[in-house]
Amino acid sequence: MPLQQVLWIYVTEQHVVKARAIIMTKVKTFKFQLMFLYLISLCLIISCSNDSTQIPKTDTNQTQSVVPATTTAQPNGQGSTATQIDKSETKAGDKTSDQAELPTSEPAEETPPLPTITPTVVESKEKQEVEVAAISAPFPFNIPNELDFSKSRDLTSFSDQHISEFSEALKINFEQSPLKAGINIAVFDGKSLWEDALGIASAEQKMTTATPMIIRSTSKTFLGALVVSQIEQGLYKFNDTVESLLSDHQDYALIDIPNVNTSVTVEQLLTMTSGLDDWSEQSDFSSRLAIMMDREWKPANNLSKIPTKFVEPGNYYYSYANSILLGLIATHKDGRNLNEIYQELFFEPLGIEGGLLPEISMPLATAVPYDDLSLYQAGEGFGPLNEGMMSQFYGRDPMISWAGAGIISTPENIARWGYELFSPLGSAIPNKTRETLISGMTIPTDPGMSSMGMDTYGYYMGSGNVSLRNGEKLKVYTHPGGGGGRTSWLYYSPELDVSISLLANSHILHEPGKCGFRGYDYMPIAQCIAGSIFSTIMDN
Repeated sequence: MPLQQVLWIYVTEQHVVKARAIIMTKVKTFKFQLMFLYLISLCLIISCSNDSTQIPKTDTNQTQSVVPATTTAQPNGQGSTATQIDKSETKAGDKTSDQAELPTSEPAEETPPLPTITPTVVESKEKQEVEVAAISAPFPFNIPNELDFSKSRDLTSFSDQHISEFSEALKINFEQSPLKAGINIAVFDGKSLWEDALGIASAEQKMTTATPMIIRSTSKTFLGALVVSQIEQGLYKFNDTVESLLSDHQDYALIDIPNVNTSVTVEQLLTMTSGLDDWSEQSDFSSRLAIMMDREWKPANNLSKIPTKFVEPGNYYYSYANSILLGLIATHKDGRNLNEIYQELFFEPLGIEGGLLPEISMPLATAVPYDDLSLYQAGEGFGPLNEGMMSQFYGRDPMISWAGAGIISTPENIARWGYELFSPLGSAIPNKTRETLISGMTIPTDPGMSSMGMDTYGYYMGSGNVSLRNGEKLKVYTHPGGGGGRTSWLYYSPELDVSISLLANSHILHEPGKCGFRGYDYMPIAQCIAGSIFSTIMDN
Protein backbone atom coordinates (compact mmCIF):
# COMPACT_ATOMS: atom_id res chain seq x y z
CA MET A 1 0.00 0.00 0.00
CA PRO A 2 1.62 3.32 -1.01
CA LEU A 3 2.67 5.85 1.60
CA GLN A 4 2.04 8.77 -0.68
CA GLN A 5 -0.21 9.54 -3.59
CA VAL A 6 0.00 12.44 -6.01
CA LEU A 7 -3.33 14.26 -6.23
CA TRP A 8 -2.66 16.93 -8.86
CA ILE A 9 -0.99 20.13 -7.81
CA TYR A 10 -1.98 21.03 -4.29
CA VAL A 11 -0.21 20.12 -1.12
CA THR A 12 -2.59 19.65 1.75
CA GLU A 13 -2.53 17.99 5.15
CA GLN A 14 -0.85 14.54 5.51
CA HIS A 15 -2.70 11.49 6.86
CA VAL A 16 -2.48 10.19 10.41
CA VAL A 17 -3.47 6.77 11.69
CA LYS A 18 -4.94 5.99 15.07
CA ALA A 19 -2.19 4.63 17.29
CA ARG A 20 -3.73 1.60 18.93
CA ALA A 21 -2.74 -2.03 19.11
CA ILE A 22 -5.25 -3.19 16.52
CA ILE A 23 -3.30 -1.48 13.79
CA MET A 24 -0.64 -4.19 13.94
CA THR A 25 -3.10 -6.71 12.60
CA LYS A 26 -3.79 -4.45 9.63
CA VAL A 27 -0.24 -3.38 8.86
CA LYS A 28 1.09 -5.20 5.83
CA THR A 29 4.53 -3.70 5.34
CA PHE A 30 7.59 -3.24 7.45
CA LYS A 31 7.36 0.55 7.10
CA PHE A 32 3.91 0.62 8.68
CA GLN A 33 5.15 -1.56 11.55
CA LEU A 34 7.88 0.98 12.18
CA MET A 35 5.28 3.77 12.10
CA PHE A 36 3.20 2.01 14.70
CA LEU A 37 6.18 1.68 17.03
CA TYR A 38 6.99 5.33 16.40
CA LEU A 39 3.47 6.48 17.35
CA ILE A 40 3.41 4.36 20.49
CA SER A 41 6.77 5.78 21.53
CA LEU A 42 5.60 9.32 20.86
CA CYS A 43 2.43 8.84 22.91
CA LEU A 44 4.47 7.44 25.82
CA ILE A 45 6.85 10.39 25.68
CA ILE A 46 3.98 12.88 25.63
CA SER A 47 2.23 11.08 28.48
CA CYS A 48 5.38 11.17 30.61
CA SER A 49 5.79 14.88 29.98
CA ASN A 50 2.20 15.69 30.90
CA ASP A 51 3.13 17.64 34.02
CA SER A 52 6.41 19.09 32.83
CA THR A 53 6.98 22.45 31.24
CA GLN A 54 8.80 21.14 28.19
CA ILE A 55 8.88 18.16 25.88
CA PRO A 56 11.96 16.09 25.06
CA LYS A 57 14.24 17.58 22.47
CA THR A 58 13.79 16.32 18.97
CA ASP A 59 16.39 15.97 16.27
CA THR A 60 14.58 16.81 13.06
CA ASN A 61 17.46 15.41 11.06
CA GLN A 62 16.63 11.98 12.39
CA THR A 63 14.91 9.77 9.85
CA GLN A 64 11.21 9.40 10.56
CA SER A 65 8.83 6.69 9.48
CA VAL A 66 5.75 8.65 8.54
CA VAL A 67 2.31 7.54 7.50
CA PRO A 68 0.91 9.57 4.60
CA ALA A 69 -1.90 10.82 6.76
CA THR A 70 -2.26 13.61 9.28
CA THR A 71 -5.37 14.18 11.25
CA THR A 72 -6.46 17.31 12.92
CA ALA A 73 -9.20 17.38 15.44
CA GLN A 74 -10.79 19.70 17.86
CA PRO A 75 -10.46 18.76 21.49
CA ASN A 76 -14.13 17.99 21.86
CA GLY A 77 -14.14 15.67 18.89
CA GLN A 78 -15.93 18.05 16.59
CA GLY A 79 -14.76 19.37 13.32
CA SER A 80 -12.89 17.99 10.38
CA THR A 81 -10.04 15.55 10.50
CA ALA A 82 -7.22 16.27 8.15
CA THR A 83 -4.62 14.01 6.73
CA GLN A 84 -2.88 16.93 5.14
CA ILE A 85 -2.41 20.53 5.79
CA ASP A 86 -4.82 22.50 3.67
CA LYS A 87 -2.77 23.82 0.78
CA SER A 88 -4.75 25.18 -2.05
CA GLU A 89 -1.64 27.00 -3.17
CA THR A 90 1.15 24.69 -4.33
CA LYS A 91 4.83 24.86 -3.63
CA ALA A 92 7.08 24.56 -6.64
CA GLY A 93 8.66 21.13 -6.71
CA ASP A 94 6.27 19.52 -4.22
CA LYS A 95 5.49 15.88 -4.86
CA THR A 96 2.00 15.79 -3.43
CA SER A 97 -1.12 17.88 -3.67
CA ASP A 98 -4.62 17.93 -2.25
CA GLN A 99 -3.99 14.80 -0.26
CA ALA A 100 -6.19 13.40 2.39
CA GLU A 101 -7.01 15.02 5.60
CA LEU A 102 -9.25 13.63 8.27
CA PRO A 103 -12.80 14.99 8.21
CA THR A 104 -15.27 16.11 10.80
CA SER A 105 -17.62 13.92 12.77
CA GLU A 106 -20.53 14.35 15.08
CA PRO A 107 -19.33 15.90 18.34
CA ALA A 108 -18.48 13.37 20.99
CA GLU A 109 -20.14 13.68 24.35
CA GLU A 110 -16.80 13.36 26.06
CA THR A 111 -13.26 13.41 24.80
CA PRO A 112 -10.39 11.99 26.83
CA PRO A 113 -8.08 14.71 28.11
CA LEU A 114 -5.21 15.46 25.79
CA PRO A 115 -1.63 15.80 27.06
CA THR A 116 -0.14 19.25 27.41
CA ILE A 117 2.59 20.01 24.93
CA THR A 118 4.93 22.95 25.30
CA PRO A 119 6.25 24.21 21.95
CA THR A 120 9.81 23.27 21.07
CA VAL A 121 11.50 25.17 18.28
CA VAL A 122 13.87 23.09 16.22
CA GLU A 123 16.30 24.46 13.67
CA SER A 124 16.98 21.23 11.83
CA LYS A 125 19.73 22.32 9.47
CA GLU A 126 22.01 23.30 12.33
CA LYS A 127 20.54 20.77 14.76
CA GLN A 128 19.85 23.72 16.99
CA GLU A 129 16.98 23.31 19.44
CA VAL A 130 15.33 26.08 21.37
CA GLU A 131 12.89 25.33 24.14
CA VAL A 132 10.23 27.94 24.75
CA ALA A 133 8.07 28.01 27.85
CA ALA A 134 4.41 28.20 26.98
CA ILE A 135 2.75 31.46 27.89
CA SER A 136 -0.51 30.92 29.68
CA ALA A 137 -3.29 32.86 28.01
CA PRO A 138 -6.89 31.90 27.28
CA PHE A 139 -7.80 31.39 23.65
CA PRO A 140 -11.37 30.97 22.34
CA PHE A 141 -12.02 27.37 21.43
CA ASN A 142 -15.18 25.61 20.24
CA ILE A 143 -17.46 28.39 21.42
CA PRO A 144 -21.10 27.40 20.77
CA ASN A 145 -22.55 29.26 17.81
CA GLU A 146 -25.97 29.99 16.41
CA LEU A 147 -25.16 29.95 12.71
CA ASP A 148 -28.33 29.56 10.66
CA PHE A 149 -27.71 28.62 7.04
CA SER A 150 -31.40 28.13 6.27
CA LYS A 151 -32.34 31.80 6.31
CA SER A 152 -34.33 32.90 3.26
CA ARG A 153 -33.03 35.82 1.26
CA ASP A 154 -35.08 38.49 -0.41
CA LEU A 155 -33.37 38.05 -3.76
CA THR A 156 -34.65 37.60 -7.29
CA SER A 157 -34.05 34.56 -9.45
CA PHE A 158 -32.24 34.19 -12.75
CA SER A 159 -34.30 33.52 -15.87
CA ASP A 160 -35.65 30.03 -16.53
CA GLN A 161 -33.19 29.61 -19.39
CA HIS A 162 -30.27 30.58 -17.18
CA ILE A 163 -31.41 28.21 -14.45
CA SER A 164 -31.84 25.34 -16.89
CA GLU A 165 -28.37 25.77 -18.37
CA PHE A 166 -26.74 26.34 -14.97
CA SER A 167 -28.28 23.13 -13.64
CA GLU A 168 -27.28 21.14 -16.70
CA ALA A 169 -23.66 22.30 -16.44
CA LEU A 170 -23.50 21.27 -12.79
CA LYS A 171 -25.16 17.91 -13.42
CA ILE A 172 -22.99 16.94 -16.40
CA ASN A 173 -19.70 17.76 -14.72
CA PHE A 174 -20.73 16.15 -11.45
CA GLU A 175 -21.82 12.91 -13.10
CA GLN A 176 -18.64 12.67 -15.16
CA SER A 177 -16.48 12.34 -12.07
CA PRO A 178 -15.94 8.71 -11.02
CA LEU A 179 -15.25 9.56 -7.36
CA LYS A 180 -17.63 12.00 -5.75
CA ALA A 181 -19.88 12.57 -2.76
CA GLY A 182 -21.71 15.89 -2.92
CA ILE A 183 -21.42 19.37 -4.33
CA ASN A 184 -23.23 22.66 -3.84
CA ILE A 185 -23.01 25.89 -5.76
CA ALA A 186 -24.29 29.46 -5.82
CA VAL A 187 -24.23 32.22 -8.46
CA PHE A 188 -24.86 35.84 -7.46
CA ASP A 189 -24.91 39.05 -9.53
CA GLY A 190 -25.90 41.56 -6.85
CA LYS A 191 -29.63 41.04 -7.30
CA SER A 192 -30.29 37.52 -8.45
CA LEU A 193 -29.24 34.30 -6.75
CA TRP A 194 -29.17 30.76 -8.10
CA GLU A 195 -28.11 27.80 -5.98
CA ASP A 196 -28.21 24.05 -6.34
CA ALA A 197 -26.84 20.89 -4.75
CA LEU A 198 -26.22 17.30 -5.83
CA GLY A 199 -25.09 14.12 -4.15
CA ILE A 200 -24.74 13.41 -0.45
CA ALA A 201 -23.44 15.28 2.57
CA SER A 202 -23.04 12.05 4.55
CA ALA A 203 -24.31 8.48 4.57
CA GLU A 204 -27.48 9.76 6.26
CA GLN A 205 -28.00 13.14 4.61
CA LYS A 206 -28.36 14.49 1.11
CA MET A 207 -26.32 17.50 0.12
CA THR A 208 -28.46 20.65 0.17
CA THR A 209 -27.84 24.29 -0.62
CA ALA A 210 -27.86 24.94 3.15
CA THR A 211 -25.25 22.27 3.99
CA PRO A 212 -22.22 24.03 5.52
CA MET A 213 -18.66 23.14 4.61
CA ILE A 214 -15.19 24.36 5.49
CA ILE A 215 -14.10 26.53 2.57
CA ARG A 216 -10.43 25.76 3.15
CA SER A 217 -7.97 28.32 1.77
CA THR A 218 -10.73 30.42 0.26
CA SER A 219 -10.82 31.63 3.89
CA LYS A 220 -7.74 33.68 3.08
CA THR A 221 -9.85 36.22 1.20
CA PHE A 222 -11.35 37.23 4.56
CA LEU A 223 -7.95 37.57 6.22
CA GLY A 224 -6.51 39.53 3.31
CA ALA A 225 -9.46 41.94 3.31
CA LEU A 226 -9.14 42.41 7.07
CA VAL A 227 -5.41 43.11 7.06
CA VAL A 228 -5.57 45.58 4.17
CA SER A 229 -8.55 47.27 5.83
CA GLN A 230 -6.55 47.71 9.04
CA ILE A 231 -3.68 49.15 7.02
CA GLU A 232 -6.02 51.61 5.31
CA GLN A 233 -7.30 52.58 8.77
CA GLY A 234 -3.77 53.43 9.85
CA LEU A 235 -3.31 50.64 12.42
CA TYR A 236 -0.03 49.65 10.75
CA LYS A 237 1.72 49.70 7.36
CA PHE A 238 2.59 47.25 4.63
CA ASN A 239 6.30 47.66 5.39
CA ASP A 240 5.97 47.18 9.13
CA THR A 241 7.79 44.11 10.38
CA VAL A 242 6.65 41.25 12.55
CA GLU A 243 8.99 42.46 15.27
CA SER A 244 7.69 46.02 15.24
CA LEU A 245 4.06 44.87 15.40
CA LEU A 246 4.24 41.92 17.78
CA SER A 247 7.17 42.62 20.10
CA ASP A 248 4.69 43.62 22.81
CA HIS A 249 2.44 40.61 22.20
CA GLN A 250 2.02 38.35 25.22
CA ASP A 251 3.16 35.39 23.11
CA TYR A 252 6.15 37.07 21.50
CA ALA A 253 8.50 34.54 23.09
CA LEU A 254 6.76 31.95 20.90
CA ILE A 255 7.17 34.16 17.82
CA ASP A 256 10.74 35.43 18.17
CA ILE A 257 12.41 32.09 17.51
CA PRO A 258 15.26 31.05 15.18
CA ASN A 259 13.11 29.75 12.35
CA VAL A 260 10.85 32.82 12.22
CA ASN A 261 12.23 35.87 10.46
CA THR A 262 10.73 38.67 12.53
CA SER A 263 12.14 41.18 10.04
CA VAL A 264 9.69 40.17 7.30
CA THR A 265 7.02 42.70 6.47
CA VAL A 266 3.24 42.49 6.40
CA GLU A 267 3.33 42.77 2.61
CA GLN A 268 5.71 39.80 2.34
CA LEU A 269 3.39 37.74 4.52
CA LEU A 270 0.34 38.74 2.45
CA THR A 271 1.98 37.86 -0.87
CA MET A 272 3.49 34.52 0.26
CA THR A 273 6.99 35.87 -0.31
CA SER A 274 8.23 35.85 3.31
CA GLY A 275 10.62 32.93 2.86
CA LEU A 276 9.19 31.17 5.92
CA ASP A 277 8.83 27.41 5.98
CA ASP A 278 5.92 25.64 7.69
CA TRP A 279 4.81 22.30 9.12
CA SER A 280 2.96 20.91 6.11
CA GLU A 281 5.35 18.35 4.65
CA GLN A 282 5.08 14.61 5.15
CA SER A 283 8.19 14.69 7.33
CA ASP A 284 6.39 17.09 9.69
CA PHE A 285 3.86 14.47 10.76
CA SER A 286 4.90 14.44 14.43
CA SER A 287 4.69 18.23 14.55
CA ARG A 288 1.11 18.28 13.34
CA LEU A 289 0.24 15.51 15.74
CA ALA A 290 1.67 17.56 18.59
CA ILE A 291 -0.41 20.57 17.51
CA MET A 292 -3.58 18.52 17.57
CA MET A 293 -2.80 17.07 21.00
CA ASP A 294 -1.95 20.42 22.55
CA ARG A 295 -4.42 20.98 25.42
CA GLU A 296 -3.29 24.60 25.79
CA TRP A 297 -3.28 25.28 22.06
CA LYS A 298 -3.10 28.79 20.70
CA PRO A 299 -1.97 29.89 17.24
CA ALA A 300 1.51 31.09 18.25
CA ASN A 301 2.33 27.58 19.50
CA ASN A 302 2.28 26.35 15.89
CA LEU A 303 5.30 28.44 14.93
CA SER A 304 7.55 26.19 17.01
CA LYS A 305 6.88 23.45 14.48
CA ILE A 306 8.65 25.25 11.61
CA PRO A 307 11.43 22.74 10.85
CA THR A 308 13.98 24.77 8.89
CA LYS A 309 15.65 28.15 8.82
CA PHE A 310 13.89 30.81 6.77
CA VAL A 311 15.28 31.88 3.41
CA GLU A 312 15.67 35.32 1.91
CA PRO A 313 12.22 36.87 1.25
CA GLY A 314 11.13 37.56 -2.30
CA ASN A 315 9.88 34.42 -4.04
CA TYR A 316 6.33 33.01 -3.95
CA TYR A 317 6.31 30.10 -1.52
CA TYR A 318 3.14 29.04 0.25
CA SER A 319 3.45 28.77 4.02
CA TYR A 320 0.95 28.41 6.83
CA ALA A 321 3.27 30.43 9.00
CA ASN A 322 2.23 33.53 7.04
CA SER A 323 -1.41 33.06 8.02
CA ILE A 324 -0.58 32.48 11.69
CA LEU A 325 1.48 35.66 11.85
CA LEU A 326 -1.06 37.75 9.97
CA GLY A 327 -3.83 36.50 12.22
CA LEU A 328 -1.78 37.37 15.29
CA ILE A 329 -1.06 40.86 13.95
CA ALA A 330 -4.70 41.54 13.04
CA THR A 331 -6.04 40.40 16.41
CA HIS A 332 -3.28 42.09 18.41
CA LYS A 333 -3.88 45.46 16.79
CA ASP A 334 -7.66 45.17 17.03
CA GLY A 335 -7.81 43.72 20.53
CA ARG A 336 -10.43 41.08 19.75
CA ASN A 337 -10.43 37.47 18.61
CA LEU A 338 -10.48 36.81 14.89
CA ASN A 339 -13.98 35.35 14.68
CA GLU A 340 -15.34 38.33 16.64
CA ILE A 341 -13.69 40.70 14.17
CA TYR A 342 -15.06 38.81 11.18
CA GLN A 343 -18.57 38.81 12.62
CA GLU A 344 -18.63 42.54 13.34
CA LEU A 345 -16.71 43.69 10.26
CA PHE A 346 -17.98 41.35 7.54
CA PHE A 347 -20.64 38.77 8.40
CA GLU A 348 -23.16 40.86 10.30
CA PRO A 349 -23.06 44.06 8.14
CA LEU A 350 -23.34 42.01 4.95
CA GLY A 351 -26.04 39.73 6.33
CA ILE A 352 -24.09 36.59 5.55
CA GLU A 353 -23.57 33.52 7.72
CA GLY A 354 -20.24 31.98 8.58
CA GLY A 355 -17.67 31.56 11.29
CA LEU A 356 -14.05 30.69 12.00
CA LEU A 357 -12.93 27.32 13.33
CA PRO A 358 -11.68 26.29 15.80
CA GLU A 359 -12.78 29.45 17.61
CA ILE A 360 -16.39 28.33 17.19
CA SER A 361 -17.76 24.82 17.31
CA MET A 362 -18.45 22.83 14.18
CA PRO A 363 -22.11 22.92 13.05
CA LEU A 364 -23.64 19.46 13.34
CA ALA A 365 -24.96 19.49 9.76
CA THR A 366 -21.49 20.02 8.27
CA ALA A 367 -20.85 17.77 5.27
CA VAL A 368 -18.61 14.75 5.89
CA PRO A 369 -15.53 14.65 3.63
CA TYR A 370 -15.05 11.67 1.32
CA ASP A 371 -11.83 10.36 -0.16
CA ASP A 372 -9.78 7.28 -1.04
CA LEU A 373 -9.82 5.36 2.23
CA SER A 374 -6.49 3.68 1.54
CA LEU A 375 -4.83 7.07 1.89
CA TYR A 376 -5.89 7.03 5.53
CA GLN A 377 -5.10 3.35 6.14
CA ALA A 378 -8.82 2.98 6.78
CA GLY A 379 -9.75 0.37 4.23
CA GLU A 380 -10.15 0.27 0.48
CA GLY A 381 -12.16 2.28 -1.98
CA PHE A 382 -13.85 5.67 -1.79
CA GLY A 383 -15.73 6.50 1.39
CA PRO A 384 -16.41 8.82 4.35
CA LEU A 385 -13.55 10.00 6.52
CA ASN A 386 -15.37 10.12 9.84
CA GLU A 387 -15.25 6.45 10.73
CA GLY A 388 -12.85 3.85 12.08
CA MET A 389 -9.38 4.68 13.29
CA MET A 390 -9.63 8.32 12.19
CA SER A 391 -12.69 9.22 14.23
CA GLN A 392 -10.84 10.36 17.36
CA PHE A 393 -8.99 13.03 15.35
CA TYR A 394 -11.94 14.01 13.22
CA GLY A 395 -12.35 17.77 13.00
CA ARG A 396 -9.14 19.06 14.52
CA ASP A 397 -7.41 20.35 11.41
CA PRO A 398 -8.51 23.96 12.11
CA MET A 399 -5.92 23.92 14.92
CA ILE A 400 -3.24 23.53 12.27
CA SER A 401 -4.51 26.18 9.87
CA TRP A 402 -6.57 28.61 11.99
CA ALA A 403 -6.79 31.91 10.10
CA GLY A 404 -5.56 30.35 6.86
CA ALA A 405 -8.31 27.82 6.22
CA GLY A 406 -10.90 27.74 9.00
CA ILE A 407 -13.99 29.54 7.67
CA ILE A 408 -17.16 27.44 7.54
CA SER A 409 -20.15 28.56 5.45
CA THR A 410 -22.27 27.74 2.38
CA PRO A 411 -21.95 28.66 -1.33
CA GLU A 412 -24.72 31.25 -1.09
CA ASN A 413 -22.89 33.15 1.59
CA ILE A 414 -19.48 32.82 -0.06
CA ALA A 415 -20.80 33.84 -3.49
CA ARG A 416 -22.33 36.91 -1.88
CA TRP A 417 -19.06 37.54 -0.04
CA GLY A 418 -17.14 37.37 -3.33
CA TYR A 419 -19.49 39.89 -4.89
CA GLU A 420 -19.41 42.28 -1.94
CA LEU A 421 -15.61 42.00 -1.83
CA PHE A 422 -14.70 42.44 -5.51
CA SER A 423 -17.61 44.25 -7.17
CA PRO A 424 -17.44 48.07 -7.42
CA LEU A 425 -21.03 47.92 -6.15
CA GLY A 426 -20.06 45.77 -3.18
CA SER A 427 -20.09 47.02 0.39
CA ALA A 428 -17.70 44.68 2.20
CA ILE A 429 -14.85 47.21 2.04
CA PRO A 430 -14.34 50.81 0.91
CA ASN A 431 -13.50 51.37 -2.77
CA LYS A 432 -9.96 52.44 -1.88
CA THR A 433 -9.34 49.18 -0.06
CA ARG A 434 -10.80 47.23 -2.99
CA GLU A 435 -8.50 49.02 -5.41
CA THR A 436 -5.53 48.17 -3.20
CA LEU A 437 -6.49 44.50 -3.10
CA ILE A 438 -6.99 44.22 -6.85
CA SER A 439 -3.87 46.17 -7.81
CA GLY A 440 -1.83 44.01 -5.48
CA MET A 441 -2.38 40.80 -7.48
CA THR A 442 1.04 40.93 -9.14
CA ILE A 443 3.14 38.06 -7.75
CA PRO A 444 3.51 35.18 -10.28
CA THR A 445 2.34 31.87 -8.84
CA ASP A 446 3.94 28.50 -9.57
CA PRO A 447 3.12 26.44 -12.70
CA GLY A 448 0.77 24.15 -10.80
CA MET A 449 -1.39 26.98 -9.51
CA SER A 450 -1.32 28.70 -12.89
CA SER A 451 -2.62 25.54 -14.57
CA MET A 452 -5.53 25.62 -12.10
CA GLY A 453 -6.43 29.11 -13.28
CA MET A 454 -4.74 31.49 -10.80
CA ASP A 455 -1.76 33.16 -12.49
CA THR A 456 -0.86 35.92 -10.04
CA TYR A 457 -1.19 36.31 -6.28
CA GLY A 458 -1.67 39.37 -4.14
CA TYR A 459 -2.99 40.15 -0.71
CA TYR A 460 -4.35 36.67 0.01
CA MET A 461 -6.33 36.57 -3.23
CA GLY A 462 -5.40 36.05 -6.86
CA SER A 463 -6.13 36.81 -10.48
CA GLY A 464 -6.50 34.39 -13.35
CA ASN A 465 -8.68 33.25 -16.22
CA VAL A 466 -11.60 30.90 -16.73
CA SER A 467 -11.88 29.25 -20.15
CA LEU A 468 -15.27 29.60 -21.84
CA ARG A 469 -17.16 27.28 -24.20
CA ASN A 470 -15.89 29.19 -27.26
CA GLY A 471 -12.27 28.80 -26.16
CA GLU A 472 -11.89 32.41 -25.03
CA LYS A 473 -10.69 33.29 -21.56
CA LEU A 474 -12.53 35.41 -19.03
CA LYS A 475 -10.59 37.31 -16.37
CA VAL A 476 -11.50 36.45 -12.79
CA TYR A 477 -10.47 37.27 -9.24
CA THR A 478 -10.27 34.01 -7.40
CA HIS A 479 -9.02 31.79 -4.61
CA PRO A 480 -9.19 27.99 -4.36
CA GLY A 481 -9.15 25.76 -1.33
CA GLY A 482 -8.65 22.07 -0.85
CA GLY A 483 -7.57 19.19 1.35
CA GLY A 484 -8.83 16.29 3.39
CA GLY A 485 -11.77 15.41 1.19
CA ARG A 486 -12.92 18.99 0.64
CA THR A 487 -12.49 21.45 -2.21
CA SER A 488 -13.57 25.04 -2.78
CA TRP A 489 -13.42 27.68 -5.51
CA LEU A 490 -14.50 31.31 -5.51
CA TYR A 491 -14.69 33.13 -8.86
CA TYR A 492 -15.65 36.74 -9.55
CA SER A 493 -15.80 38.12 -13.09
CA PRO A 494 -15.24 41.90 -13.22
CA GLU A 495 -16.56 41.95 -16.82
CA LEU A 496 -19.86 40.27 -15.94
CA ASP A 497 -20.05 41.47 -12.31
CA VAL A 498 -20.96 37.93 -11.24
CA SER A 499 -19.66 35.79 -8.38
CA ILE A 500 -19.64 31.96 -8.20
CA SER A 501 -18.92 29.78 -5.18
CA LEU A 502 -18.39 26.03 -5.47
CA LEU A 503 -17.97 23.69 -2.49
CA ALA A 504 -17.60 19.91 -2.45
CA ASN A 505 -17.01 17.25 0.19
CA SER A 506 -14.48 15.42 -2.00
CA HIS A 507 -11.62 16.44 -4.28
CA ILE A 508 -13.92 16.57 -7.31
CA LEU A 509 -13.47 20.31 -7.95
CA HIS A 510 -9.73 19.85 -8.52
CA GLU A 511 -10.06 16.74 -10.66
CA PRO A 512 -9.60 17.05 -14.44
CA GLY A 513 -12.74 18.08 -16.25
CA LYS A 514 -13.94 16.75 -19.59
CA CYS A 515 -15.50 19.92 -20.99
CA GLY A 516 -12.61 20.48 -23.43
CA PHE A 517 -12.74 24.28 -23.15
CA ARG A 518 -8.92 24.25 -23.21
CA GLY A 519 -8.59 21.53 -25.78
CA TYR A 520 -6.40 18.78 -24.42
CA ASP A 521 -4.89 20.94 -21.67
CA TYR A 522 -5.74 20.20 -18.07
CA MET A 523 -8.76 22.08 -16.76
CA PRO A 524 -10.29 21.32 -13.34
CA ILE A 525 -13.94 20.41 -13.01
CA ALA A 526 -14.55 23.60 -11.02
CA GLN A 527 -13.45 25.69 -13.97
CA CYS A 528 -15.54 23.61 -16.39
CA ILE A 529 -18.61 24.41 -14.28
CA ALA A 530 -17.71 28.08 -13.85
CA GLY A 531 -16.81 28.42 -17.54
CA SER A 532 -20.17 26.96 -18.57
CA ILE A 533 -22.08 29.31 -16.26
CA PHE A 534 -20.14 32.40 -17.33
CA SER A 535 -20.67 31.39 -20.98
CA THR A 536 -24.43 31.10 -20.44
CA ILE A 537 -24.56 34.56 -18.89
CA MET A 538 -22.56 36.05 -21.75
CA ASP A 539 -24.70 34.34 -24.41
CA ASN A 540 -28.01 35.44 -22.90
